[in-house]
Amino acid sequence: MRPQFAMPVTAPVDLLSKLAALADPRSPRGRRHSLASALLCALCAMLAGARHLRAIGQWADAAPQHTLIRLGCRITCVALGARTAPSAGSCSPWLPRPWPP
Repeated sequence: MRPQFAMPVTAPVDLLSKLAALADPRSPRGRRHSLASALLCALCAMLAGARHLRAIGQWADAAPQHTLIRLGCRITCVALGARTAPSAGSCSPWLPRPWPP
């Protein structure tokens, strides 16, 4: 008989709220998306296999609405509740370089 090990019960971490607490280094002028939602979109795209900015943008463009809601993307059509993902160009200034192989 194998010993039973209990996993500690912890509350799930809300990554969006943790990233929202970060200071945004971007100029307030022209900001369309929060830093937290742009970081989450880039992170999800990279976890899905994106290795360059174009692939991050393609992933974000193809993301369904329910995913954009979970990532905290902004509402572009209030009547429909439609959301828009950040473009890859908005991610480029603060993503690390060089890209991983």
